[in-house]
Amino acid sequence: MKRITILSTVLLVCLSVNVAFAKPTSQSEYQQVLSSYIDENGPGAAVIVSQHGKVLFKSALGQANIEHQIPLTADSVFRLGSITKQFTAAAIMMLAEQGKLSLHDDIHKFVPNFPTEGQKVTVEHLLTHTSGIANYTEDEHIWDNLLPTPTTMDDMLTEFAKHPMPLKTGEAMRYSNTGYVLLGKIIEVASKENYADFIEQHIFAKLGMKNSQYGGRQIIANRASGYVQTETGVENSGPVNMMWPHAAGSLLSTVADLNIWFKALRSGTLISKESYKKMTSPFVLNDKSTSDYGYGLGRFEINKYDAIGHSGGIHGFVTNAFYIPEEDLYVAVLNNSESGNPRDIGLLLAAKALNIDIPEFKAVEVDENKIAAMMGTYWVNEESKRTLTFEDGSVYSQRDGGHKWLIKPMSDNSFYFEGSLSYFAIEKNEQGEQVMNFYSGLNTKPDAAVMKK
Repeated sequence: MKRITILSTVLLVCLSVNVAFAKPTSQSEYQQVLSSYIDENGPGAAVIVSQHGKVLFKSALGQANIEHQIPLTADSVFRLGSITKQFTAAAIMMLAEQGKLSLHDDIHKFVPNFPTEGQKVTVEHLLTHTSGIANYTEDEHIWDNLLPTPTTMDDMLTEFAKHPMPLKTGEAMRYSNTGYVLLGKIIEVASKENYADFIEQHIFAKLGMKNSQYGGRQIIANRASGYVQTETGVENSGPVNMMWPHAAGSLLSTVADLNIWFKALRSGTLISKESYKKMTSPFVLNDKSTSDYGYGLGRFEINKYDAIGHSGGIHGFVTNAFYIPEEDLYVAVLNNSESGNPRDIGLLLAAKALNIDIPEFKAVEVDENKIAAMMGTYWVNEESKRTLTFEDGSVYSQRDGGHKWLIKPMSDNSFYFEGSLSYFAIEKNEQGEQVMNFYSGLNTKPDAAVMKK
């Protein structure tokens, strides 16, 4: 729920999948991925990789509690952040299958007084982030002052109702934690049960997810502490009253329980396969285009594969979990530090499991005149640009007015972002224009940006 935060042809070939003669990945190879991102004396991560019903790798590295030097284990309990949303979406589907609500119901059937500015907002609009309702975590007053304080559902909705709608309903996918808190309220009205009780009784207990629960101040065995990296070092994360994230980000779990969860979700154990298909299908917008988000789950590419998943971020924790249907591969990574990198850890674990070769990101010396010729402004589209600058012997990349990132040359025309899987190459297109081909994660299709003087 937290506010959010190339290579030449030879290297592109390295991103192809090695199917023939692929050797099984050893446990030490998976563990090396963790070791490359995690300091065992600081905050860390728990991970799981499973395929065809078999756990290929489950491990953890780092500290669950730095003050007491208690190490993380694969059974440590983490806040999930927005991974919670898929549980909320599944709960809605369960109630729809029971006939207690319809995805096409106007939300005023359940939340009569919430303002929608004369527009019909349905349950499905909330699920798909297409309601046009504002996102309360973008409100500085709520984020800085109210999140640590006790509250009630009615008081939260009164606060959320103060925000005007930034978009027309169905116009575009715009992430809204407010929408998912409203879904939590709808679950409570339709089921006549508290949201926490519904999730714990009808999902966690039913599936045997014994280490999962709604967050709060209760004592939780094996709970990991949450941390934040500051200029002076690692600190404990700030407080948050878990009523505020509610159905948008309040749940806690382990990697093993998440593996149980997603297997049940996709297999028809919890909801029908037809309902699961709806959860994982793109939503059709007003202009007939589609978004890359279903119900509580996003759709994206990992290398040559289609994937389904979600990330999360909440005070002290960042998380990422995804599923690759074609390979029946599930990966979950839970970090107990806001500066963790669960996405790249997960991608590298998937690359190991699927024998996807990763380029070696290694800095090389490049003539300064060649570097200077590549510096300038590259337009991603009419509204966004990436600027490359050469300052005091180093190269920096800046997207619009964002952070200026140090990048390193890996060939005469390519650069990488240290500590990530992002890289790009500067090449000429058929029109003779200088183009930045930007590759993110393990994707083989670049996003192109054209230099304009």
